[in-house]
Amino acid sequence: MPEQNTLSEREIEILQLVATGLTNREIAQKLTISPNTVKVHLSNIFEKINVSSRTEATMFGIEHGIVDVPGVENAEPVLNWKDLVRKNISTIMPLFLIALALIAALWRTVLFPPAAPAQMTLEDIPDRWQELAPMPEARMSMAAVAYDGNIFAIAGEGLEGVSGSVFKYLVAEDRWERLHDKPTPVTDVEGAVIGEKIYIPGGRLRDGRPTDILEIYDPRQDSWREGAPLPKEISAYAMADFEGKLYLFGGWDGENSLTDVYVYDPEENAWGVGTPMAMARQHAGAIALADKIVVLGGRNGEEILNEANIYFASRDLIGENPWEEFVQLPEELHEFGLANTSDSIFLFGGVQKEDGNEFNLLTIRLEDQTWQDLMIDVEDSFLQPVLVSSGLKVYVFSSAANGIKTNFWAYQAYYNEIYLPIVD
Repeated sequence: MPEQNTLSEREIEILQLVATGLTNREIAQKLTISPNTVKVHLSNIFEKINVSSRTEATMFGIEHGIVDVPGVENAEPVLNWKDLVRKNISTIMPLFLIALALIAALWRTVLFPPAAPAQMTLEDIPDRWQELAPMPEARMSMAAVAYDGNIFAIAGEGLEGVSGSVFKYLVAEDRWERLHDKPTPVTDVEGAVIGEKIYIPGGRLRDGRPTDILEIYDPRQDSWREGAPLPKEISAYAMADFEGKLYLFGGWDGENSLTDVYVYDPEENAWGVGTPMAMARQHAGAIALADKIVVLGGRNGEEILNEANIYFASRDLIGENPWEEFVQLPEELHEFGLANTSDSIFLFGGVQKEDGNEFNLLTIRLEDQTWQDLMIDVEDSFLQPVLVSSGLKVYVFSSAANGIKTNFWAYQAYYNEIYLPIVD
């Protein structure tokens, strides 16, 4: 029987939340990680403790003292249920009742999934924007991710050129700290968190050419290592993490925009090839939803696009056409910031034409299938913005027009409603 010490601290934390009956999405919001990351952790937990369901995992946690049982204090871990019965029959009854309650809670979430947090208008909540501490050094076109409740900004381009810098924003303290640089300085990149590691593929080097290098950052150890190189040198791609894998769409190979789709499996440390897009794109955006990935905008050479498409990874695996149309953008845009929280996609800024930028905030709720233009009540340039969602907030990096400063903002996308339990 596997022991408790085979689980990492994060896995123990997730197991304890599973025992409370929370869904993957609720756990993700509580820990400010993505639902896909929660799913990967659960898969690892199931494999380590040799179970196949959330209920079995919960019972394992109870048996081994990982999950607290109300009314049972200082319970010692036991090897199996027979030992537990022999030990003390009075201990079994609360465990049995808890198991029934857990099964009922899980069944309830299947039949009646939790509703998305209620969206409130700007008239309801006037101060949705919060100005935060700016980045210590100006950066554009960097990778940015949320991990463990904080924000990481990696690489990008500043006043001194292409950089490999790594900065961590501590949300609770509103301050930045410098970490170990990425070994290969790049810009025009994106990042994603899978299994507590941050993946940064490709990018544009200091000499202006794209690279095929994949570098992987461990935020717990503040260390870097290399992964399998990309099939070709690419920068300015769109990327999303979905079901524990990385999906890259399009990009620039040093000469042309691309239609390519590449899939990276961290467990195999290998790249695969997906069904290409119908149109070449660079500086587009990609966002993972519950069962699909949406690819938006971008440009093909001089042509700026408003096309939006859905990619179904599950169809691609069985040889079916994975592409469908999505709601087109209201304007042709590229180099925008993109994030999602709850059931909405947020698109911010972007270049519409060569002589100007658009500073609007577009959002689309999946149930409405209509893009809405939200009012911006913050005075800033929002040049080449980068967006990161964490919990119910969207964080916005915006470079000043003169390039000497990168401002940092938080936008309150949703507000939680408070529900009081009914007590008999």
